[in-house]
Order: sequence, then structure tokens, then C-alpha cells
Amino acid sequence: MTKTNSLLGFLLVCVFISCKPSVEEDKHGHLLNQGVSAELAEFRKENYREIAYSLHFDIPDSLGQQLQGNANISLVIANNQPLILDFFTKEEWIKEVVLNGESIDYRFKNGHIFIYPPEGREVSKHTLCVRFAVNSHSLNRENEFLYTLLVPNKAHTLFPCFDQPDLKANYTLSLHLPNGWEAVSNSPVESEKDGVIRFRETEPLSTYLFAFVAGKFDKEKQERNGREITLYHRETDPKKVAQCPDIAKEVFDALEWMEEYTTIPYPFAKYDLIILPGFQFGGMEHTGATLYNDRRMFLNEQPTLNERLSRSSLIAHETAHMWFGDYVTMKWFDDVWTKEVFANYFAARMVEPLYPTVNHDLNFLRSYYPAAYSEDRTAGTTSIKQELDNLTNAGLIYGQIIYNKSPIVMEKLLGRLGEESFRKGIQEYLHTYAYGNATWEELVAIFDKYTEEDLEEWSHVWIHEKGMPEIEAHIENKQLVVTQSDPLNRGLIWPQEISYTLVDGNSRKTIPIVFKIDSPSIRIDFPEANNPIILPNSDGKGYGYFPLSEADARHVMMKLKRSRDDVFCGSLLITLYENVIRKNIDPQWYVQEILSYISQKNNPLLNAMALSNMARCVQLFSIDTPPVEKALWQMVHTHPDRSFRLQAFRTYASLADSNTAIDRLYTVWKNKEQPGACLLSENDYTDLSYKMMMYKPDLLSDIYQEQINRITNPDRREQYAFVSTFIRPKEEEDRLLYLVKLSYAISNYSEPWIVSALNYLYHPKLLKEEEIERLVHMGVYLAEVAKEQGDIFLPTNWLHAILSDQTSENARKAVDNLLDRGEEHPLLVNKILQQADHLYR
Repeated sequence: MTKTNSLLGFLLVCVFISCKPSVEEDKHGHLLNQGVSAELAEFRKENYREIAYSLHFDIPDSLGQQLQGNANISLVIANNQPLILDFFTKEEWIKEVVLNGESIDYRFKNGHIFIYPPEGREVSKHTLCVRFAVNSHSLNRENEFLYTLLVPNKAHTLFPCFDQPDLKANYTLSLHLPNGWEAVSNSPVESEKDGVIRFRETEPLSTYLFAFVAGKFDKEKQERNGREITLYHRETDPKKVAQCPDIAKEVFDALEWMEEYTTIPYPFAKYDLIILPGFQFGGMEHTGATLYNDRRMFLNEQPTLNERLSRSSLIAHETAHMWFGDYVTMKWFDDVWTKEVFANYFAARMVEPLYPTVNHDLNFLRSYYPAAYSEDRTAGTTSIKQELDNLTNAGLIYGQIIYNKSPIVMEKLLGRLGEESFRKGIQEYLHTYAYGNATWEELVAIFDKYTEEDLEEWSHVWIHEKGMPEIEAHIENKQLVVTQSDPLNRGLIWPQEISYTLVDGNSRKTIPIVFKIDSPSIRIDFPEANNPIILPNSDGKGYGYFPLSEADARHVMMKLKRSRDDVFCGSLLITLYENVIRKNIDPQWYVQEILSYISQKNNPLLNAMALSNMARCVQLFSIDTPPVEKALWQMVHTHPDRSFRLQAFRTYASLADSNTAIDRLYTVWKNKEQPGACLLSENDYTDLSYKMMMYKPDLLSDIYQEQINRITNPDRREQYAFVSTFIRPKEEEDRLLYLVKLSYAISNYSEPWIVSALNYLYHPKLLKEEEIERLVHMGVYLAEVAKEQGDIFLPTNWLHAILSDQTSENARKAVDNLLDRGEEHPLLVNKILQQADHLYR
């Protein structure tokens, strides 16, 4: 070969080598779109296995300094396929990429690191090392602490990874901490030396469950039967800190209940919990480092029954997740409901023995049905299982349907299977998919072994279709005729059992109605019928809309006031409210009657539900407030249920609008009074001060200064200073500027602070009619920013804060104009329609 030919050959080889990344990238370019597509997830699941992460983060002393990180990732790649990692960062923050000990050429595109593999075996073990500056997007950083929150798809904003739930991996973690800080993670501490804390390797976890918390915390250790729990917190109120043993007791109770029910011992090395100020969820089920919101866990000195039940349910919910979600995880986030349904369903059952005097059928009814209806009645309703093409949109899957409709549906499934078969199916599911992933369809296949029922057809209607039936009843030719119809005209029938109670004079009869998949209308002989009062859904187990006429409503209200059957009353309260919301019933009459009902009843759960429904109607239908204020103030001082008086006071404070009521509240706040012997908390006085700043703007500075001086906890002082700022702007331009400031604050401030500030920024008291359309349009438009920058509940909470109190035509016009552009993602459109539903009725 001549020198010329040799040179030509060398150049050709160089061209081939330099082109190979582009060729490989072109071949797999469709996988490199923004986010994690279903196609990319399937490709990686097919070709990657035996994944392990070894992570290190260097946490600086200063809030303004950037964290530095290092990721060592080992895995086996099949079929000589390329390596595609997710990493949402700036390219210049990727400092070094080393594959198998050698620096490697890579491409960075749309938040993915793309590496073509060296030539070699069909199956090869690789170790990838990436050194990087840390993106703070998913680091919730405060001056004295930080925590990660990576659900549903935010692990790749923190470190390079395969950010999909069905590629579980083992994690080891080390952290270099500032002086005086300590840290908690998924696994126990292995060593601490020279400011570096190392944690043991975890069990197999999905990326969204990896977590650590670091900072200055107090801690309480609790032990039972050889099991130890450490509770970390930043609370300074000794009365609240004294609740730690009670909190730990409920965790122990929940763990033991789940172990007994599932026959599977707690499947992770430890269970510690961290109670965080301003945490954006109620809780998050990270194994070994479960996070909780401080206001949900540390209760006030005189908590209501609702508040106590809420805390117990939250603890049970997060503990159930250790088996449902952590131990067995959905393959893709379209099935995220499968972890939430069991967490809520089993939480309801775990709470029962803790409150032996509570009617738990009523508690289930009032906990899940109203919340499910609040979305299912809207044009933005969804099926329980929703389509999801990319994990970028996974946060928009979350809502009342998956959290609250799904436990109702699960209760119906248990009714079809029977308790024993249901439990056996659950145990087989957990044993079969231990430390792995499963779909709803795989669970249905297991349940199918334990029943002759056609679960596939049942599942199609309840799980894969959206909406709820409309169910009507009447007497015809000595028969009770009950008809179910599909408001969306798909011809669906929801198989379920519903009870109707017929009252004719002194005669009362309850009739079960069983709807099957092919029976839209049921006729039951009722020869003694004359002109009975028909009371729908009398056992509360039917799911749907039960329309009432005005005459029907008056009969229902009469029976509601006379009945001592708590579940019956709870169901009637829900039916009445749904008819008011749909404008079948005069809201003015309803508010008066409900106030009368509450004044006569002592059941705290029924009264709380009735009070909440009444207050919402006052807001939605612009009911004149002085008569309502008068009735509520009377309850504050004279209601026989003393624990209910505090709820009545809080509702009074929320609805108060007259000069008399505002002056009365100002006196309560100024003098720190305890009306009706209610033990108002610091949070109550803080909320009052916000309201007083709105209604007494001339005293705004004085009110602010006095209240912030009362608050001793540094975290709560910071929150108060932040939220108060957004009560001050008076002009439209100022309001728009503050709205934009809030959207920029999403990445740097606690989400509950942001939502609270947004509520005040859009409070009807402060908005002028002529500025509503522009402000609502801009606020709803910025929900896209909330989706991109915030965590899973922020888009809904953002929209709720803007729209929930708006009732004007201008607000509706703003929503219409925005939706007419057709630029929002369909899942976000659903959220808008859910929160704007009242504007379209």
C-alpha cells in the first residue's frame, strides 16, 4: 500500500469514528425528546438491568453556593445498545463523564446524556461516572435545612439517572455536611467521619423514592418491641413537641397492622420520619425517611375530631405506601392510582381501632365521596387510569379522582370478591411482585382467580372510563323504578348496589337496587305504595348524582333533621349539596336550613361536613352574610358540642364581611380573646391578622408588626413575612407584578407559602371588577409555570387559589379566552376545567 493510500485509509477511519455518535444518535434520536417518553422507558427496560447508584453530594455552608455532586452508576446493557441517561441541567454543569475508567465522548440533548457503547459483547457490564454541579430545582433549600422531593419524575433534576419507576436500583449515598448539620436518608447510617456521613446500600427503589434530608433538627427516638423510630423536627413549641410519642405510637400501630394483614414483615431497613415546616404535601412515603407536613402532624392544643382523624389517616396512608408503592411499584405513572388507592383504602381501615366511638362508615363516606364528586361532576373529569405519553406530564395525573374515587371503587371491588378472597389476592400480589413493578391489569388477573365475576368488564367502566352516572327514581304502577343514565352519552352502566328508602306516613322500607352491566333500569314491586317520599342512596354506598326537585329537597331536609342514623344523614347531606351546586335547589333556602340543622345536632363529623358545604354555598352564590354571621356567632358561644365551637369560629372568621363581624374579629385578634371558650392557636391568630390587614388597610403596618412579634418560631416568622407581602398591592399593575414575582418564587420558596399568598392576592375583597378578567387570565396562564417549576399538587392548588372565589362573568370570560387558544396540554386543561366548574353552572 502506498503512503497516499495509507493516509486515505486513516482519514476514512477517522471520519467513520467521528461520525459514529451522530449515526447512533440519528438512529435513536426519537428517544431523545424532552422528558421521559413511554417509548424511551420501554427501550431502557428491555436493555438495561442490574442498576446501582453510588451518589455523593457536597453541601456548602452558604445558601447561595451551589452543591457539587458525583454519580457512579453501574449497570448491564444488553444487545450493545446505547446508554441514555436523563439529566435536566445545563451542559456546562456536567464537569466530567467517564465510562469504564476512561473519558468518553457523549452527546447532551433535551436533558439526556447519550453515549454510544464501545464495540464488544452482546451483554456488557458498565460503570459510568459523572461529576456535576447540582441543579437546585428539586432541592428544597432553606438556611438551616434542605430536603429532596423527587416524585414523580424529578430525580433527573438532581443527578443523572434512568428516571422511570420500573428501573429499580440499589443506592448508596454519602454527604459532606456543614458543621452542626445531620442527615437522614432511605437507609441506616454506615459511618460518620470528618463531616462526611455515609449510608448503607438500600433495597431496590424507584428513582422517585430516593431521598435525603439534611440540616439542623431536633430528634426524638421511640422504641416498641425492638423496633426503633427516630422522629426529626424543627418545632419549638413544647406542647407540640410533647406529641411526638403519640405520633410514633400511631406509626408503630400502622406498621403492625400492615404486617399482620399482608403477612409480610416491614420490607425496609428502617422507618424514620421528618416533620418539615412548609412541606408541600401532607406526607411523602420515602422508605426510611418519610416526610410529613408540620401543620398536619403537630396539632393545636384543642384539636377538632377532624384534625385528629386527619393526622391518623395521614400516618396510616404513608405507612401503607411502604407495601403499596415502595415494595411493589407501578410500572408507569398511568397506574400511580394503584399505590394511592391502597394507601387510602387501608388507611381508612387502620384508623378504625384508634377511634372506637367514631362511626367509620360515616367517616369513609365523608372522607371520599364529596372530594371525588368535586372533580367527577366537572367537564375536566378523568378516568381513574389515565393515558400518559411522557413523564413530564405525570404530575397532572394526580387529583381527587385517583385519591378519593379509587377507594370507593376498591370498596365496591371488595364487595364483589368478599373479604377473604380480596385479602388473598392482595397477599399474592405483594408476594409475586416483591421489590418489583406491576400493573393494574396484573392485579386484576390475580383477583380473577378468586371470583366468578367478570372483573375485566367491571374494570373497564369503573377504572378506564370517566364520569359518574345520573340515577333517578319514581313510582309507576305500584313499582319503584330506578334508572341509571350516562351523562356523557356513551351508554355506560356502572354496576353497583344502591339502597332506596321509601317513607309513606309511618311506614318505612329500604329497598336494595342492584345494577348490572346490562341493566340500566330496575323495577321493584311495591304494592303498598301510595305517594311515598323517596330517599335516594340511603346507605351511602351508591356512587353517582341523585337529582332532586325542590319538593324532594324539602322532604329530604325534613328527614335529615329527624333521623338519628348517621350514615343516612351523611348521604343525604351529600345529595342535597350536589343538587345545590347543580342549581336544582335554592341556595338561600339551603343555607338557612343547614344552619338550623347544625344548631340541633351533636355529631362532629356530620356538623363539620354540613358547615363546610354551607360555607361554600355562601361564597359561590353571594349569600348575604350578616344572618349567617349571626347564626355562627351564636354557635360559637352556645353549641352543645364544645369541640365544634372552634370549627364554627373558623368558619365565621372565613365568611365575615360585615363591619360588625370585622370589628368583632379585630377585637378577638387584638386582645387574644378565646370566644366561646375556644382555645385559638397561634395559627388562628395569624390567619385573623391576614384578614384584618385586608379589611383594615389603614392599620396594616401595625397589625403586621404586632403579629410577627408574637411569632417565636423562626420558620413561621419567615412564612408570615413572605405571605403578608402579597396582601399589600392595591393597584392592578402592582398585582400583576406581584403575580409574576410569585411565579418566579416557585423554585425558591415553600409551595404552601406561595399558595397562601396567591389566595390573598386573588381575594374578592381586594379585587376590582374591572381588573378581574386580566388578572384571572394571567394567573391561569401561569399555571403552566406552576406545572414546570412546582411539585405535583401545585398546578391544581395554584388554579384553585385563583379561581375558587371568583364568581363573575369576567372570570369566566378570562378562562374561555385562555382555553380558546388551544395551547395548553390536555391534562392541564382538565385541571383548569375542574377548578373553574362553578363558573359554568
